Amino acid sequence: MHPGAAQGAPVGSASRDSLIAFMWEHPLHYLWGLCADIGIVLYTLILGPLAILAALITRRGWPVDVLGRLWCRLIVWTCGIRVEVDGLEHLVPGRSYILISNHLSNFDIWCTLATVPATIRFVAKKELLRVPVFGQALAVSDHIVIDRQDPESAIATINAAALRSPEGVCILFYAEGTRSPDGKVHAFKKGGVTLALRTQLPIIPMSISGTRKFLPKGCAVIRPSGRVKIVFDAPIETAGLSLDRRDELNERIRERVLSNFIEHY
Repeated sequence: MHPGAAQGAPVGSASRDSLIAFMWEHPLHYLWGLCADIGIVLYTLILGPLAILAALITRRGWPVDVLGRLWCRLIVWTCGIRVEVDGLEHLVPGRSYILISNHLSNFDIWCTLATVPATIRFVAKKELLRVPVFGQALAVSDHIVIDRQDPESAIATINAAALRSPEGVCILFYAEGTRSPDGKVHAFKKGGVTLALRTQLPIIPMSISGTRKFLPKGCAVIRPSGRVKIVFDAPIETAGLSLDRRDELNERIRERVLSNFIEHY
């Protein structure tokens, strides 16, 4: 047997055992989760092509924003999730920010877009344009698609996105690079801080708690009903700071995120 297969087996086994336990201990919630899974697929198949068509007809990205928020709200509502948002006063209308957040689950995106009244943009690698439906919606949206092999072009694209929106945009980075496997906040990658320093946009540390319990990494069936908390900390200005401050600033951001994070929420 390949060593990687032996190492990976306990993870899949643990996920399967957890799912079986959840099914037997909470049968009604298990059925609710299955229905939520089906609902998400249906919402995506209906709203995804509709958003693409509307964006192609109008030649604008706003249909993807409007229908994308509706998609997220339907998912959050279907799953019985209550979201509390603190610190919205730090998002000043007319200013653009880099949001740097921890990452627990796919529900991070859905809960954020469903409840935060700000123009949020994600930075996506250009390879995602090849994904069916999602890639097409991304291509016609106002989200920021970059070539990671061309950092200068990426910075110019982000600056252009910030400047062309008079109401300001919040450009969201999940600093860990992937979903947390255990519900803890892990080391932050430096991409978000680097782009903030290169663009001189202020950084807002963002903490999200409680989303992992709905869909732990490696699970397919949603565990519905519960609370989520999103906290926006005070902005950290980057104007005048050089790239030499990147490591220090990255750790400072992580400490702020940790200070507002509740592991067992």
